[in-house]
Amino acid sequence: MYYLSANELKHVLKEGKVMCWAKSLLNYTYDYIDHHISMSPTPPPFEIPCVCFVDASVALGFSQHNTYPKPGDTKVGSVSVVYLLKEHILFDDNEVFAKFIHNMDCVPSLDEDEYGYDLAVFLVFMQHLQYVQTEGLAFISDYQGIHPHFGLDKTNI
Repeated sequence: MYYLSANELKHVLKEGKVMCWAKSLLNYTYDYIDHHISMSPTPPPFEIPCVCFVDASVALGFSQHNTYPKPGDTKVGSVSVVYLLKEHILFDDNEVFAKFIHNMDCVPSLDEDEYGYDLAVFLVFMQHLQYVQTEGLAFISDYQGIHPHFGLDKTNI
C-alpha cells in the first residue's frame, strides 16, 4: 500500500487552494468589468472575451487500519493518497495551445500580428486590474490555454 508524505498532502492542498483563489480573482475581475459597463451610458467599442479556468478538485483516498487494536476500538481512517483532479481539455482542429502571458511578465507573449494577440492584451489588462484592486497583493500570471479559431464562446486558461 502507498502512503503519502505530509509534504505531498500539503502541496496538493495548497495547489487546490491556489486554484480556488485564482477562480475567485477571475470572477471578481469580470464582476468589476460588468459593473463598470453597466454604469456606462454606452457599451464598450469591443467585445469582452470570456475566459475560464479548468475545473479542478482535490480527492483524498482513505485507508482503514488499526495498528494496535483494543477491545471496543473502531477502525481509524487516515489519508493514504491524494490527487489533484483537473478537467481534461480536448483539442480539435479549430483550437491551438497558446501561451498568452509568461510568468511574471506584463506584456503579451504573442506578437501583434499573431492570432490571439487581442486576447493576450485583454489578459494583460486583467492582470493590471487585479494588481491594482488587490493593492499589489495578487494577480493571475502565466495565462495559457486553448484559443478557439472559429467562434467558440469560451477560452480555457
